[in-house]
Amino acid sequence: MKLRCYVFGAVFTMLGLSMGCTPTRHLAPNERLLWKIKLEGVKQADKSAISQLYQQKPNRRVLGAPIYLNLYYLGKSFYDPERIQQDIDKETVDFNSRIQRAGSDSVKVDKLIEKKENHLTKLQNKKENGNWLMRTVGEPPAIFDSLKLVQTEEQVGIYLSSKGFFRNKVSSVTEVKNKKVFVTLQVQEDKPYVVTNHTYQVQDTTIQRLLNQSQAASLIKVNQNFDEALLTQERTRIEQLLKNNGFYDFRQQFITVEADTSYEAYTVRLNTLVANPTDSTEHKVYSIHEVYFTSDANINRFGRTRDTVDLNNIHFLAYEQRVKPRILNRKVIIRRGQTYSANRTLNNQRIISNLDVFKYTTISYTKVDTAQTDPHYGWLNAHINTALLPRFQETTEVGGTFTEQVPGPYASIRFRIRNIFGGAEIFDIGVRAGVEGQLRRNVATVGRRTEIGADMGVTFPQILVPFRTNDILIRFNPRTRLSTGYTYVDRNEYTRTNLDFSFDYIWQRLNIHQFSFSPLDISVISTPRIDPTFEQYLVTLEQSGNPLRESFRNAFVSSINFTSLYNTANYNQSNDAKLFRIFVETGGLLWNYVAEQVKDFNTYRFAKLNLDYRRYHVLGNNTSFVYRANGGVAKPLGSSKALPYDKYFFAGGSSSVRAWLPRRLGPGSSSLISKETGETDYLFEQTGEILLELNTEYRFRMFRFGNTNVNGALFMDAGNIWLFNERNTNPNPDLYVAQSGAKFEFDRFYKEFAVGTGFGLRFDFTFAIFRFDIATRVYDPALPEGSRFVINKFRSDRIFGNNTQTTFNLGIGYPF
Repeated sequence: MKLRCYVFGAVFTMLGLSMGCTPTRHLAPNERLLWKIKLEGVKQADKSAISQLYQQKPNRRVLGAPIYLNLYYLGKSFYDPERIQQDIDKETVDFNSRIQRAGSDSVKVDKLIEKKENHLTKLQNKKENGNWLMRTVGEPPAIFDSLKLVQTEEQVGIYLSSKGFFRNKVSSVTEVKNKKVFVTLQVQEDKPYVVTNHTYQVQDTTIQRLLNQSQAASLIKVNQNFDEALLTQERTRIEQLLKNNGFYDFRQQFITVEADTSYEAYTVRLNTLVANPTDSTEHKVYSIHEVYFTSDANINRFGRTRDTVDLNNIHFLAYEQRVKPRILNRKVIIRRGQTYSANRTLNNQRIISNLDVFKYTTISYTKVDTAQTDPHYGWLNAHINTALLPRFQETTEVGGTFTEQVPGPYASIRFRIRNIFGGAEIFDIGVRAGVEGQLRRNVATVGRRTEIGADMGVTFPQILVPFRTNDILIRFNPRTRLSTGYTYVDRNEYTRTNLDFSFDYIWQRLNIHQFSFSPLDISVISTPRIDPTFEQYLVTLEQSGNPLRESFRNAFVSSINFTSLYNTANYNQSNDAKLFRIFVETGGLLWNYVAEQVKDFNTYRFAKLNLDYRRYHVLGNNTSFVYRANGGVAKPLGSSKALPYDKYFFAGGSSSVRAWLPRRLGPGSSSLISKETGETDYLFEQTGEILLELNTEYRFRMFRFGNTNVNGALFMDAGNIWLFNERNTNPNPDLYVAQSGAKFEFDRFYKEFAVGTGFGLRFDFTFAIFRFDIATRVYDPALPEGSRFVINKFRSDRIFGNNTQTTFNLGIGYPF
């Protein structure tokens, strides 16, 4: 405990010193620090876009203090360039001596020269750019430069003109206080110019017809403000339109847009011109003549030609046909006689790449030059070139978890065989094992949770059904996956095994919308050991009407489920994007008759719906605002009294409401109150049938540590789980008093949202993102009304623990 206090004390002391430093005391007599830029007069243009044009920006501040600048000066206090030069001279002499002693050993000499260059490069970088604190964490002072202010005015004026404010005026006023410069950027936008007419001037009648047909899709609209960015986008749209309709040679350079402002004040008339090529009266329309598919383009065997298999007018070339042509034929959408299309080319490249059996896929075209070719039309030969990935792939992962504030190791190994049956199938098999902390149900101590599992599956690059559908679904990358797995879990309270099998159909629309339908998803669950204390807990709940005990009997769980996942976010979530996931599941309707043939197997009938929506807004300057809404319902059907335990909803944890420990939040405003202390107890996992969650994060770049970006996040979470009917959750009436409130009620559920807030660090290693979050409770619905705001109970010396106001979370990847 003392060590923690010292650590927190040192951190806060350092922050206090950095915030308390006077940032101008290090300036030279003629230097001034750019402190603030205020933008005035912008009422219609985008202020955030204008701020990106500042040629010089003030130092970043946190809570009003230039912490990054102060950390730079802190690093500079330890910076001694003369000493670094001495180290450079010393290293140079030392390495030269070692190289001389190496004599004629060229290998050793080369290694020493390489080592010398690396050492001297690092020292030279340190001498020129400062030490580690100055280069990575700190931020050099923004010394005010009047020339850059003039450049800023010019750039803002150019930007406003590009947005239709042709008569804008930009000026600035500076004020100096205590060697700090306050800049006011004054903008007079004036009225924007409006597009009153848009015409096309095209000599080629075919192109003119296509433009007229796509007029509704044009980005240039009458009565909209003039915008140069839209003109650029419109040129790109026209280029893609023509390339998708056979104009293989067409380029954006043929398109120009003329703007005429002479007709009427504050109006502009646009004329889009499409020129013909210099060597022809019109642009050629191309069609596909032949299609060639080479599946081993990276191999060249001199003196030997590739074997050719002709199938459906496609020529499959390979020294050895390792992937069956009839399978590849289903993945080719470029066919003889089709009009050339750039979109079709990209889609076919994506379809083949998604097979995950080829290193790369390129599609190129060559022109067919014959005397019989019509001067207005041309022919192209399509060449699809691929190269096989290694057939065998092994992936090993070793790491650790941090659950319930207890570290635990885990390891996994996966083995993949590509093209296992010669039809681009993927076979996967893997084993995993891990140990992590697990809070015990009946005592305020942490035990261990051991999990061992294995799984295997085969993915076929087509929909396996009795009738032929793949020609219809080819554009949607259809796949069928058969998989099975076994999981063994040993906790203090029970031992549980799960043998599962699933049959899945998977298809997708482009790369952003994926669908999955599982007509068969079966799990055989066994609980061979239940701790007597935990058994008594379940019996107590059962006697009071809580059916949780049903979830721990040997069970046969079957379901049919469907998932729709729409996701435009990239891996690092650095683009403006959205994610929407729909999951629908119904259990026990078709396959329970199998379980009924086996005695002592519990069966379930249930329905479950889960909706998850996420939005990613990029704000610029390496900052973003992200929010999430997650909700769902799950309900037993028919004679079933309970859900399978894994089908319940849970709240709390590193990807939920982070101020609560995993699965410890809710349901509703119900709680267990200790008779001994009179305080609410959060020791027990809580299950729910209704889930509502809201999460927000403001993410920002902090500094760079070597090749690793260290980012920060301020977040706020809200949410809870509820039940359809009130149930007793008291495990021991002798020790606890159960407070009701688990049932979802429309007149009070909004008062039962738990709220937490906190700060997080994200270490972006490119291949993975490690996340550390500290969250504290703001509003606790388990407490009596009037006492639920608990933010004032935050204590920095009680961050680590099992039943505290504040929790610490560690995870891999973003929470959402």
